[in-house]
Order: sequence, then structure tokens, then C-alpha cells
Amino acid sequence: MTALDAATGSPLCSSTIPGSFATQSPPVASEGLVYTLNDGVLTAFNENTGAQAWQQGVSGTNGAPATTVDGIYVAPVCYAIDLEPAIGTILWTHNTECSGGGGNTPAVGSGVMYAPLSPGYYSGNVYATETGQVLGSFSASAPPAISTSSVFIVNNSTLQGIALSNNQVLWSFAGDGALTNAPVVVDNYVFIGSTNGNLYALDATSGTQLWTKNLGAPITCPATGGNANQGATGLSAGDGLLIVPAGNKVTAYVLSTNP
Repeated sequence: MTALDAATGSPLCSSTIPGSFATQSPPVASEGLVYTLNDGVLTAFNENTGAQAWQQGVSGTNGAPATTVDGIYVAPVCYAIDLEPAIGTILWTHNTECSGGGGNTPAVGSGVMYAPLSPGYYSGNVYATETGQVLGSFSASAPPAISTSSVFIVNNSTLQGIALSNNQVLWSFAGDGALTNAPVVVDNYVFIGSTNGNLYALDATSGTQLWTKNLGAPITCPATGGNANQGATGLSAGDGLLIVPAGNKVTAYVLSTNP
């Protein structure tokens, strides 16, 4: 794993990732540390020096960790695990007592963890991030997006906005009937793509379509679980931009208070 200067691309430091297999999942950086998951080993590195900070066995060979300021969350098959970011101590573990190998990438935010139970599909359990208490279950075809009050889930080619407080479905949006991408939420807006190449911007509260663009090629779902080594990626947002890969083209949209 190599760190590059963002402005020049010059190498800054490099590290060897523990594990027996070629790394199948991307590294995740947060609060000065970079986390990798490979062959059931979760490792934290100092992002400035590349020095290993800690290492912890968590099972599973696929999927990337999800991070918050006070937790690192992983979803090996049949498990959900929360670790202390600074030292790697396991804070809680939940075992669903199923069986299998691999793993997937959880979605975490607003005090909840959506953890898929299998690398082959995204459905699974919802956990309280602080305690590991099971709050319910969910069914999805792609990783959900979580805001302060809602979760946005794609299933059967339909995007739904669901209240975190009571799991009530607030709205549904079918678009062109080919929604398979993982949604992205930014402030009060939700963005979703389709395999027909359509990008939609919705009001997060009502599900009302605000605008749509056709990018001329399928907008694919990010690779997760057992497909994570295929390199497919999905929508992402940061530094005032919405990034949308479609076919062999990447399009950047400038986000604003009225994107």
C-alpha cells in the first residue's frame, strides 16, 4: 500500500499489508489512520508514516471497514464487529450463527450499522453502533446511504426513503425501473444511478425528482463482498463534488445548496 501526495502524486510512504491473499478491498482512511482488511486481518497504519499502529483478527476475506470517530465496523459473513479505532480493541461482536466465508462492507451512520450477512447479496441486520443490539433486519441490492434521520435503500430496482426512528417507509422512487446503484446522500439531496445511464437527484425528505441526466452508459453498482476484487465502483461525493462513473467515463458535478 502506497501513500501519494495529493497535489503532485509523489510517493510519501509505503506499507506491506498482512494477510495470505492479494488484497481484495480498498483501504479506508479516517482520523489519521488507514485501515485494511485482508484474509481476516484488520490492520491500522499511520497515514503519515505508513507505520503499523495495530492489528486484529476479525475473520472474513472480503469487504472494507466502515469508520466513525469512535468505531471501526466490519461485517465478515455471519458477524458484525465494532472495534476501538486507536488501539483495535474489540468493543462488541454479534454472531448470527450462520456459516460461510468471505464478507462484505457495512454501512454506518447516525448510530446504526447496516451489516450484510453474505457476500452474495446485501440484505442483513441493523445494529445499534454503541451496543451491538439488533434493531431489525433489512433487504437491499446495494449498500444503503444514511442521513441524520433516514436511510435510503435500493431493492427490486426501487429506491426507498425510510425513517430511522420507526422504520416507516416515507417514499418510494422507481425512476426508469433500472435502479441498481448504491445511493449517495448529501445534505437534503439523494443521488442514484441506473443501468440505463440515468442519474437522478431527489429531495431526501419527499423523494421528489429534482433533475435527471443521461450519461450515455450504465452507472454500475459498487463491487462489494465476493465481487470486491473486480474493481467496480459507484457514486461518491466529497469536497463539493459528486463523482459519477459510467462506462469508461467519469463525470464530476459541482454540489451547492441547490445541487
